[in-house]
Amino acid sequence: MTGIDRMENCFLPLNQRAPSSPSFLRVIGRDGQGRTTALLQKFYQLTKNGGLYLPSGIANPTEPETTRFFEAVGAQFFPERALVERHMTVWLGQLRPAQRQALAQAVMDALSVLKAQGANDNIIKNAYIKFMCWFRSLLGHVLMGIGKASPPKVLFEGNITKYEVLLLHLLHRAGCDVWYVNFASEESYKKADPTLAFSQLVQGDVFSPPSPHFAASPAGSPAPAQRPASASARPAPPPRPSPLPPPPWTGLDDAVSLNAWVGDNPVWDAVLLPCDQRALGPKPKLCALFAAVFGADERSEYRNRLFRLKRALDASGKVWRLLEQKPPAPTAAETAPFLSVDKSAPRGALIRALADRLTPNCGKVQALLLQRAFALAMERSPEQDSVRLFNRGVRLACWLRRYAEVLFEGYRAERQPALVFYGTAAESEITFLWAMAQAGVDVLCFCPERDARKAFAGHYLPPLWLECCFEGSLPSEPFPQREERVRAGTTAYNASRELDQLLYSDTGMFRDRQFARSQPVTLKTTYDEVEQLWKEEAQYRPSFKTEGGVVYVPNLFSKVCGVDKGDLALYWDRIRAMVTEETYLVTSLPFLKLSGPSMSAPQARAFLHSGRLDPKALKASQFYRYGYLPDDTQDYMLEKIQALMDYDLITGGGDLTATMLSVLTNLDKELLRLLQNFDFTRTIPKFLVVDVTETLFSLEECILLAFLNLVGFDIAVFTPTGYRNLESHLRPDSFDTLTAGEFLFDLTVPDLRSRRAGESGGWLGRLFGAGRP
Repeated sequence: MTGIDRMENCFLPLNQRAPSSPSFLRVIGRDGQGRTTALLQKFYQLTKNGGLYLPSGIANPTEPETTRFFEAVGAQFFPERALVERHMTVWLGQLRPAQRQALAQAVMDALSVLKAQGANDNIIKNAYIKFMCWFRSLLGHVLMGIGKASPPKVLFEGNITKYEVLLLHLLHRAGCDVWYVNFASEESYKKADPTLAFSQLVQGDVFSPPSPHFAASPAGSPAPAQRPASASARPAPPPRPSPLPPPPWTGLDDAVSLNAWVGDNPVWDAVLLPCDQRALGPKPKLCALFAAVFGADERSEYRNRLFRLKRALDASGKVWRLLEQKPPAPTAAETAPFLSVDKSAPRGALIRALADRLTPNCGKVQALLLQRAFALAMERSPEQDSVRLFNRGVRLACWLRRYAEVLFEGYRAERQPALVFYGTAAESEITFLWAMAQAGVDVLCFCPERDARKAFAGHYLPPLWLECCFEGSLPSEPFPQREERVRAGTTAYNASRELDQLLYSDTGMFRDRQFARSQPVTLKTTYDEVEQLWKEEAQYRPSFKTEGGVVYVPNLFSKVCGVDKGDLALYWDRIRAMVTEETYLVTSLPFLKLSGPSMSAPQARAFLHSGRLDPKALKASQFYRYGYLPDDTQDYMLEKIQALMDYDLITGGGDLTATMLSVLTNLDKELLRLLQNFDFTRTIPKFLVVDVTETLFSLEECILLAFLNLVGFDIAVFTPTGYRNLESHLRPDSFDTLTAGEFLFDLTVPDLRSRRAGESGGWLGRLFGAGRP
């Protein structure tokens, strides 16, 4: 099939194509007869009816868009299809189930491509968020056409990035016809898809845009063929030189040496070194430090180290400033010099115009270094929209001017000024710190929360900073103003800590209660596997892993219908064998037991803001009954309550989030004890229900089951009648429904916690012990 044939094939319904699937074509150049242009024009017209034409790339999601996404689905993410489908249910509620399933699988395929290319978890998460925001802001009407006989059309023109190619790839996998067109070159596409595996090539022999452009041609009429140039035609004028003269900071590329001079010095000592002890060679340079310290060791030691650094900087004679939070937004007076810049100017001219207006009140060399640093940061920005790029540039320029005027005041060449950032830095703050370091300022960033490293690792600017990583993590507190009380370990204690590090770090062995956080991985099993896995410890089950301080706990959530071969004695014996000391057994309905009066829905709503739980307010309220539990158990429970609110597991009317909070802050003490004793790598607590009635589970009972599933419990609901029960308010994809045999009715549940005399337990007891009655 020729390239033209492939293009024409896209206008047929799927059932008339060979093969009967959507296409992803990359059209490079065009043919001289105008057939390519005519087909592009026809395809372009179809994008107006449920499709999309992208003539100039896709802008990155804005901060409000990503914030809205997190508020809608929650902050948790791991690349698992079930979670992606749940997010889509919340975020893209207009899609039909089949469309959600196709799109979720396509997203998983795209993320697996990134993982195969070596992308870390943070990059994969960022790509996922980007795709989800693009789905909602750009592609909602396109996604609604997935699954139709004639696939929706997506047309992308011009240079393209890796994430844009991945988006086109997943749209094609989900069921869209996708064309990528570039009349001049294939280079940007090759960089984004080096193996050229996603699309089929349609190669032209003319590498220039058609005149008129296909998007400007009248509907239904083919674009005219390109006329050969006449012999008397005037030659094309020579290219015009750039109207911009060389920037004034030309020649300052090597003026600042970042970190090369540090050697083995700890960063908190290096920042105190005077310039004459930093020089690398005969040619004088500004030797600056740029370092980021992630995580923390023991709290008092960490905070005392910070306090001593502050005291040493105060005594050093250096000009320095401490930033404990995001720099305040620019004021009207600060932005005024930049407002006359033409926002619609070409990217390079826009950046240059903003840099030219960045004129802080400091030395000439320092001002030029700031302008150069600003231009370097802005040129690397992935933002494509000129207005958003302008807004980013104004904010960065105002921050640079504001802090440069303070730090370079009375500048002395023997001591570089210093900027210390303390807390969690977002993308805009990292850009600001990067530019300050490029301008010759010593920059130290302390992030006591270890996860803050992800924002640095996923940033678009080159990682020029030194990294120092501690194993532990601390919540952000105010910067210390005095030395903390210190405790010192004995020789035996320190030796014990070293032995722990040796035995329990990446060895497959786990210390008691080594982890404080877990994430359930609910297994899909057969009927026989429920019994086989029930007593297995978490660490021996399939899909168990530990990563980033989190245990991924493989748990069970199964409804077993019917009685195997109708043998009631064997049926009760099997259930009896599953009742362990860690099992919460339910044999009568209703089964929800509350420890006291529940809060009302209006009272519960007081602790919820836009679907997000306020843990501090809840803990301080009279309704909170869990204050006696260990802090890590309390925090774990509140985290899972929020997760249940975020996930789409429960169906039913009314104020679900308020009902969830009302139920889950009033749990039975036996359940709380099982939860507190749960060591995530070992024995998993159980919730076992035997239901021989015709009663549906209540909304509150289904909320409890869904919560216990997210906490990590194994749940088994034995229903010999095969009647509906937990389906009343739980989505069917959240648990397994297994049919074991015949349906039996009007049963009486025996005592399942006692064993018959002579029974040693399990199948060996039945084989060699007393026979069944």
